[in-house]
Amino acid sequence: MPKKSPSKTTATHKQKTAVHEKQIDLKKYLLPVLAITGIIFYYYTKSFNFIQDDSFITYRYVKYFTEGHGLVFNIGERVEGYTCFLWVILLSFVKLLGFNFISLSQTLGIIFSLLTLYFTFRISTDIFPKGRSLLYNAVFSLGAVILLMSNGAFAYWTVSGMETGMFGFLVTLGLYLYLKEINTKNNTFPYSFVIFLLASLTRPEGNLIFAVTVLHKMYITLRANTDETKSKVNLLFSRKNIIWLSAYIIPALIYMIWRYSYYGYLLPNTFYAKTGSSWEYFKSGFDYFLDFAKTYGLYGLLLIVSFFTLRKKEWFNNYLYLILVFYVFTIYVIVIGGDVLRPARFFVPLMPVFYILVQEGFAQLFAMFEKKNSYSGSIALGVIAIIVIGYITYKPQYEQIKKYSELENGLVDKMRISGTWLKTKSTEAGRPLTVAATTIGAISYYSDVTLIDMLGLTDKEIAHNPQPIPEISANAEIGWKERNYNVDYVISRKPDYIYFSTGVKPSAYAERGLFTNDEFLKYYYPAYFTIKEYNFTDCMYKRKPDEDVKNISSLPANPNYKKIFVNLYNQAMNTSRDKSKNQEALNLYRQTIEAAPSNFGTPYQMIGDIYLQTNNKEKAFENYKKSVELDDYNVISHYQLYQLYMEKGDTTNAMQSIEKIKKYSPDLLR
Repeated sequence: MPKKSPSKTTATHKQKTAVHEKQIDLKKYLLPVLAITGIIFYYYTKSFNFIQDDSFITYRYVKYFTEGHGLVFNIGERVEGYTCFLWVILLSFVKLLGFNFISLSQTLGIIFSLLTLYFTFRISTDIFPKGRSLLYNAVFSLGAVILLMSNGAFAYWTVSGMETGMFGFLVTLGLYLYLKEINTKNNTFPYSFVIFLLASLTRPEGNLIFAVTVLHKMYITLRANTDETKSKVNLLFSRKNIIWLSAYIIPALIYMIWRYSYYGYLLPNTFYAKTGSSWEYFKSGFDYFLDFAKTYGLYGLLLIVSFFTLRKKEWFNNYLYLILVFYVFTIYVIVIGGDVLRPARFFVPLMPVFYILVQEGFAQLFAMFEKKNSYSGSIALGVIAIIVIGYITYKPQYEQIKKYSELENGLVDKMRISGTWLKTKSTEAGRPLTVAATTIGAISYYSDVTLIDMLGLTDKEIAHNPQPIPEISANAEIGWKERNYNVDYVISRKPDYIYFSTGVKPSAYAERGLFTNDEFLKYYYPAYFTIKEYNFTDCMYKRKPDEDVKNISSLPANPNYKKIFVNLYNQAMNTSRDKSKNQEALNLYRQTIEAAPSNFGTPYQMIGDIYLQTNNKEKAFENYKKSVELDDYNVISHYQLYQLYMEKGDTTNAMQSIEKIKKYSPDLLR
């Protein structure tokens, strides 16, 4: 094969250099637009002014760690109930410096997400340089950034106080550095391993992304343009590659050894608590993916567009890498059952990859219809695509995501107030209380009680030895992803209070399961409390004194007892919210009574409430009386009986009802 003439080689080199210089100039012009995009995104995130309740789990670890108790959720119990080691360490450092680490966690989230936008842009320009007109570059280099900026889920999790923003940034930066390394001819040091290691220490999924990266590096090495197998093997096990791999694996192994020695397990406790191998988990994960594909992928259309990137032979390896990262991660999300936290939290760290693939896919797709050296059609179609996708991503989703943030604010406020009340009760008792709950964030942080997580996220026994009740767990309509629970274990710890985030109504599998436990029904009752300064009233299931339980007469067992009565009970409570369905609710409560334990009097109280709302006071009175005959601890029935007795002029019985309220729920009338 004849060699190129020096003049021709020089001309080619000058042409490539000119394109490269032109690209640098174009990038410089686009940076101000990128800065404006960042400012818009900052104000967009501030519209979701909230902190996720789950963030307070991390905050509790930070608080106890900086106070010298170790990385623990409950003092004296070593359980890895977090999945964000590096985030915990970073916030601990911030707290030790004297800053408000809670508010700063949101600020850090914004900073990390702004950096993610920047490196999304850098991947678009440095890894996939266009070398064409300024307008073409603006569309197909800033398109991914604009789509990411307008994504409500990305903005939402940025300010949540969780590690999502930090993890997303580290993943994006790691991908950028790796792609730079494999596309650079000179012998630069492979710094990408540092970032991948930090990502893995931030969330366990970072290990998966690095594993995909290793496989990709093996693929491109073995596909290198050489005829000698030996040289390929030598290249694969080159000093540079060995250093890159070892520098990741050795610190990762040291961390795993520390984790095992400190917590006793190789994976976070949350993994064992939240995942499973049943069909329900797979279905949940697939539904989670379908929701992402529908909401952010235009019913899967953008997923198809992403594969058009593979048409570009020049950058085939780069595009293949991004596709592998995104779709292997997607399979992982499906297999583990998706996520309970909305919106699309698990996909947020990979959204930069997704939108880069969409941007580049459209560039390749539109190029198929272009005339040679004409870019006007691609530019026009690109602008339309960005506007349409950006609008669909932003406008319809904004109100829904705004509602999520407002609901989360309401939940956190409620948990903060309830947690503060529990801290006061601990002070009055002269000891830390023990509380069981299913929503454990803010209530644990503000209460400082010993908290039993009934879902097992921060509890080893429940995570590793779940005892689900078939009649309860078989109900797929409950909607809670956390299916692991152990009712007997929770009751064996004799918590002072058991707290449902939905008040008196059992919602989660773990909450419903309690109602099938004889000791729970015997020892616990809804105790109400009021905090006047917040105009706040709530209830917790409180443990009765042992002496009181001994004095309670036992009733004959219900021969028609079925454990599914609790599902009927929950369904009746949900139905009764709609006043047009009162008769349906009454029927469900009666079905509950037929299947429930004989001492379960609450359905009679609920029936009494419906009759009272329809002004049938005699029927209401009869059911309230029946309720307290079965369970004298029913405070709501006593309160309603007080009102009805007073209307009848029966002050003696009315005062007896008030005395019962003062005895069973002394904090209700304060």
